[in-house]
Amino acid sequence: MAALTGRTAVVTGANSGVGRSVTDLLLAAGAGVTLVCRDRQRGERALAEVGAAHPGATATLEIADLASLRSVRELGGRLRERLDRIDLLVNNAGAWRNRLELTGDGFERTLATNHLGHFLLTHLLLEQLRDGAQIVNVSSEAHRSADLRRAPLEEIVRGRAWTGGFRAYADSKLANLLFTLEAVRRWEGTGITVNALHPGALATRIWNQNSGAFGMLLGLVKLFLRKPIVGGEAVLCLVERPPRDRVSGRYFRVRTESAPIEQARDRELAAALWEQSAAWTGLA
Repeated sequence: MAALTGRTAVVTGANSGVGRSVTDLLLAAGAGVTLVCRDRQRGERALAEVGAAHPGATATLEIADLASLRSVRELGGRLRERLDRIDLLVNNAGAWRNRLELTGDGFERTLATNHLGHFLLTHLLLEQLRDGAQIVNVSSEAHRSADLRRAPLEEIVRGRAWTGGFRAYADSKLANLLFTLEAVRRWEGTGITVNALHPGALATRIWNQNSGAFGMLLGLVKLFLRKPIVGGEAVLCLVERPPRDRVSGRYFRVRTESAPIEQARDRELAAALWEQSAAWTGLA
């Protein structure tokens, strides 16, 4: 019997990169997977491909833009109607823009996609994420270049303290770690485990999100990176642990537990980001 038979998973950014790799591995292990994709054409292509690769497996598609709060709310509503329980939520979808872009909600796009969208989606699915459920927040070693104390959080998330695309990406990945830290404190006793993971420096589509000379440079960098399967296997290794061996509130660098930067362990900052994220997303 496959290790995850009967379990239900939701994976964001599932049509390519780490999300696609995780999806393939989960389906092979017996789980049913909902692929959350931003682009319908790419999502339908991915759904057809995983269906052909895993005959008889349960794979479904949802289209949503994690940068849009309205889109995330609609996604949450559809998932709540369709799924009674979610055993695994992989918050993986990511963005990296080298130019300042604001979403329709008025937030800096990288932070909106990588943090706020997943923060909102996770909260919308809490009734489905019952005792024994696992959440994996895909973060990055880039968080070591972040600084969410350089300006008020409102200024950072609104793009008014923007100092470059890499810093915005790093800040968003630090936010993933702070979300993980605070979730463990707030959801203590629920039986939900929450961990963060750096999947490795991988050749994924996130390197294709910029144009011009900078985009060409990133394209060259991508040629020297490892394949996304490395990150997919790291996620699977974490979620396949038997209940007695599960941990929560940890950060893994691929498969090895690692200590994040001091700000990622700052409980005051984690609580402040949580409260403001709840307000920004309309949860407060």
